[in-house]
Amino acid sequence: MASNILPSGPLHNSRLERLPWPAQYNVLTKLDLRDIDSLARASPVLYRLVKRERASVIYGWLKSTLGSVLLDAYAAYQTSLPPWTNSIRDLPVVEPFLESYANKRQFDKTGPLLKDLDEKALIGMWTFHTTIVEPLIDVYARMALRNLADQLENEIHQDDDWWSVWIPDGDGPDASSPEPPLSPTERMRILRAMYRFQLCGHLFGSQGRTRPRFGEGEYVSLDDISRLFCNLFEPWEFEELASFSYFVHNAWDGICAAFGDEIRETSPLFEFVNPPYAVLGHVVNGTTSRGLAPLHAVSFVGGDAAKRIKVMHEVLAWPAIEYPSLGQPWDWYHRKYRKHHPTERDWKEVRGDRLPFNGEGESDGLQLRPPAAWVMLWRGRYSNLRWVDGDLLAWGYVMWDKERIDATGAEKIILDQCLERSGFGSIDYPSSVEEEDNDYPSSVEDEDDEYWTD
Repeated sequence: MASNILPSGPLHNSRLERLPWPAQYNVLTKLDLRDIDSLARASPVLYRLVKRERASVIYGWLKSTLGSVLLDAYAAYQTSLPPWTNSIRDLPVVEPFLESYANKRQFDKTGPLLKDLDEKALIGMWTFHTTIVEPLIDVYARMALRNLADQLENEIHQDDDWWSVWIPDGDGPDASSPEPPLSPTERMRILRAMYRFQLCGHLFGSQGRTRPRFGEGEYVSLDDISRLFCNLFEPWEFEELASFSYFVHNAWDGICAAFGDEIRETSPLFEFVNPPYAVLGHVVNGTTSRGLAPLHAVSFVGGDAAKRIKVMHEVLAWPAIEYPSLGQPWDWYHRKYRKHHPTERDWKEVRGDRLPFNGEGESDGLQLRPPAAWVMLWRGRYSNLRWVDGDLLAWGYVMWDKERIDATGAEKIILDQCLERSGFGSIDYPSSVEEEDNDYPSSVEDEDDEYWTD
């Protein structure tokens, strides 16, 4: 990475040494810490500088790399440590933390300041990002865009078997990046989804290979998960999280389908279950809920099948609670929940508030910036519906800029029929499950596509 910014060697070191500190800082925060270490070893002047300003340099790198996602990354880091890792995460533990997280999201969207972080936290976040998160960004992007291409091909050939499940081969995914490369906004959306997925796992997911808890009461109810966590986010941000969760869940589903017989016969995971469960759905949910590290481990393990099986024995897990995994029937549950607990976002939908496309980038206090696909889907109206459609989640429809949507022709598969069957515009759903499954009222009429702003 250093070679892309500055040449190496004594002359380069001499030039960097002579720069004023603000310029040195700007250069160093663009480098990987390994490159900074190499520079410091080659120059006594830079060594003293890096030693004195180590925390500031790491913090600057995190801010430059993560931007506003630093807030989510820090929350994920905090919940990766005791007491979260060695105590029951029940409502008295989870609620105060999420209330604090919500306040920070509302009033301090830039994330923690340098003075709020010790060096251990800075190095921990840097290590997790560079070793776990960064390698998986392009893995997700390539898979989602491949699903988009397959679904578009299906539109031409009417092939029902368009959707592909990615099963890691253990040798690491292809090193190539998506074409065209991810834009800064696309990368931000994927990063945001990944860190919130990790946070969700720390709060509600499995902590490892523990005894299964089937039939026992959950520590935190789905009502509370909706109230405290899911409702923190704008609906398209929830769809980012749901899209990434959908990807991870289906990856583990494919892995368990491919290796299911051997896992059931050899994994210590089943020592508490006699006879072993014939269906591995609980294991898929439990392992999904462990976050990013298990997926990275099995993706990049290398070696033969026996080595991959060994890694799977180490990472597969039962769900610790009734982890929702943001999967079905989450869409039904969300509609049921908001019927009894409507929020201001729900009333925006009922009123028919306009929500145009306001360009790429992040929302701020003055203007919401939903992604293009979200605006297309709801025809320029505000919608608070969540988990809209699995086919859309499969290609991460809310992750992509309008330019990519237009270039790929993805607008043709942003399903207009979702408007007709989703219950959009109404929170007065029928009371019975059967009625809710078969009768989704809609107050939306066909409109012109006048929802793009200049």
